[in-house]
Amino acid sequence: MITFGVLCVGSIVLSWFDNTTELIPNHSDVLNSCFAIAGLIGLIFGFVAFKAKKGVSLWRRAMGTCAFAMMGLISAFMFCSYTTDIIEGWIDFPASKTVSLQSLLVISRAYQTHGKSSSSNIQTTPIWSNLDITSEDYRFMQTHRRPGDVGRDPDEISSHGYFCAKVTLQQAGGAVRVLHAGRQTLPKNTVIICPWNVPPNPADNGNSPSSPK
Repeated sequence: MITFGVLCVGSIVLSWFDNTTELIPNHSDVLNSCFAIAGLIGLIFGFVAFKAKKGVSLWRRAMGTCAFAMMGLISAFMFCSYTTDIIEGWIDFPASKTVSLQSLLVISRAYQTHGKSSSSNIQTTPIWSNLDITSEDYRFMQTHRRPGDVGRDPDEISSHGYFCAKVTLQQAGGAVRVLHAGRQTLPKNTVIICPWNVPPNPADNGNSPSSPK
């Protein structure tokens, strides 16, 4: 239980510093390693629980073993992924080589989840990422669905490049990341209708900044 507490508290503290999402490179090999490490720690938690519950019924022993194994796996994965995200940021984005710029990310779809950990999310293209947005931005997308989006599922919004996200990017060499993201929610009013999808105003003869050229 002490180890579980340390992992949980450590994950909470580390999450305060994990406020970016790295787009390039994706470090999927590191994430897979975190899964492997977390799985091993989960097995250790389960083994310890199994040994500690001698004398109880087989059903309670099995349930306790599974519960402790899952607790160990989840807490270890969170701790490992937060730690590696922060370390990757230090390595890939040295202060002397990192530049910041404002940019638009094309959104492919948006969705929302419910329950205790409810969230509103967007997925980007052609570089895939999953970013949290505010509920206000999600409602904006719901009330301004693209003309071709005939679906009305409140939990799913099709964009296909109709919506964009105004974000702050940082670049260092070939590495690119989104600021104010990671385990955090992107700022309010991040989502807009992409400028190239805004229909021209008939009264301005196509001269307004939002009119397609």
